[in-house]
Amino acid sequence: MSDLVRSVSEIFNDSQLKQIYYNIPDYQRGYEWGENNVRLLLEDLKKFLDKIYISDTDKFLDDKLFYCLQHITIISKDNGEYYNVVDGQQRLTTIAIILAYFGKADLLKGKLKYSSREDTGEFLNNEIFTRKYWEQNDKEEDVKHKDEFYIRAAANMVQTWDKEQTWNSNQRKRYIEILLNRTKLIVNVVSGNEEMIFANINGAKAELDGADLLRAVQITHSSKEKYEITHSDNSNEVNEYRVKMGMLLDEINNWCGQKDVRTFLGRFLKDDSFDKSGFNEKLYPINYLYRMMYEMHPDNNMPFEFRFFEYGLDIKGNGVGDDNWEMYIELKRIYGFVRDWYESDEIYHYLSYLFSNFKSKVNFVAIYKTWENSKGKLSFITELKKEISKYILEIYSSDGENNEEPAKEKLKNDLANLSFSWYHNKESLVKILILLDVIYSCKSKYRLPINYFVSKGEDIEHIGCQTPNEEDLNNREKWLEYIKKLNDYKFDIDKGRLDEWWEKLLKEQEVIDDVTSNIIDELNSYGLNSIGNLVLLHSSQNRSYRNASFNTKKSIIIEDYYNNKYSIRPYTLKAFSSNHTSMWTLEDIKKSTETLAHDIIDFLI
Repeated sequence: MSDLVRSVSEIFNDSQLKQIYYNIPDYQRGYEWGENNVRLLLEDLKKFLDKIYISDTDKFLDDKLFYCLQHITIISKDNGEYYNVVDGQQRLTTIAIILAYFGKADLLKGKLKYSSREDTGEFLNNEIFTRKYWEQNDKEEDVKHKDEFYIRAAANMVQTWDKEQTWNSNQRKRYIEILLNRTKLIVNVVSGNEEMIFANINGAKAELDGADLLRAVQITHSSKEKYEITHSDNSNEVNEYRVKMGMLLDEINNWCGQKDVRTFLGRFLKDDSFDKSGFNEKLYPINYLYRMMYEMHPDNNMPFEFRFFEYGLDIKGNGVGDDNWEMYIELKRIYGFVRDWYESDEIYHYLSYLFSNFKSKVNFVAIYKTWENSKGKLSFITELKKEISKYILEIYSSDGENNEEPAKEKLKNDLANLSFSWYHNKESLVKILILLDVIYSCKSKYRLPINYFVSKGEDIEHIGCQTPNEEDLNNREKWLEYIKKLNDYKFDIDKGRLDEWWEKLLKEQEVIDDVTSNIIDELNSYGLNSIGNLVLLHSSQNRSYRNASFNTKKSIIIEDYYNNKYSIRPYTLKAFSSNHTSMWTLEDIKKSTETLAHDIIDFLI
């Protein structure tokens, strides 16, 4: 017998199936639907009722629509005396419990048996299908087995859910009618080795992704609703439009699937946005847009799952009955504006920077509303710069010091202060250096790669005059060699202090920790750790030349840039390539610091 679509009433009372009863064979696991599963089913049916039922006239909008509860797979036994349920016992048992609660237990008498768990069958037949369970006051009897525990939980949930409803008698009656006649299952009657069939079904079971299901909904229902709105009965037009819809959905999915676009879209959403949702964004990147749609039109009682979209979304709130069409139009609109964002260089840079560096604070829906309320792209860009400014200054002023001083003025002073140690203020430093990349990229019309908006696998590197490496801080010979070179940097350090004081102490002191610490503190006052002497550099590249001279660093970095050996950030390249000499002096640090401070403060609003 081929696949049959049967209503619940037909499942339990259908002459075509010639069924005496359904048996749950011993290779099946026990009943274990949780309370949430039961509630979701009840609410889905209620949502379906609300979509097709008009309470004022007590009529259904459409006699053909039905709610599909997936499938059951059965195999005939003993020449058709009964069917073994190979797959679907959880759904079948749950439907039976709901039917019994709503007074339709007459359909169930002798229809469900559990060959290996007779106690389960007895509890269902004696307590649930007779409704005794709900009629007794004390339900806290000892649970005899695991199946009974879950059946009791399901029965309690049905009763609790029913009491929560505010419907009138007609609505409740129509709900039962939906349950009986508009809730359908695909009944797949098979033959062969049932244990092997069971193993194949449960071993290779692959649920359809939410994107697959939504594609089917949109192509089937949206096109139909579109032509119902235009009062067109031309089936050829409907079919042609369905083809166009399929092509557009493919186009959207392909665009979202580009490597950089995928990363760009992912930045707007929380890391756990697709957990346990049935939407796999890695397989179907269009799911990023569905998640955005969910966040733009939230339902506090509905998680991000297919059932949120199953009957469309009444975006306009007009109750016209074109919710699937409205959902499709909304998908196109979201695709349109996020593509606008991606393809506009300044918007791309500012949004990527915001969501990469302040993801815990910035909100996609709030940014979208800002876009909607802006008079144009230039207005939106200004608002994005305000957001960046707010978070940069918020981070900077959160240390609790000098709170009375305006944050922007305080930031300006510390940026320009050669003795301020940005090297030890790494969180703010990294955000400032990446912002410089954004600023210079926008000015030069260079599109910053999507992975440049965060710092990964990079070191904070001194452009010049770096003290010995950390592992060499107690190496006397390294320090003596370093001090001999300090004169070359033109740091205006008194030669007598270098030769007669620092060098002498390093040679004479048995332990040099305090000496080197004092030297570092004094060097900091000359700008060693100022922001004008610091860049971000790929860790492998940085460690390849260790503490080489400025000229050596410069040659390696520029050569690596032209050979595409390492990714070089725009500001890092600018810092090394703009100096046309072989030295990096105190004067260079001063100029770099002044320029950087000006560019940052000039950008902030």
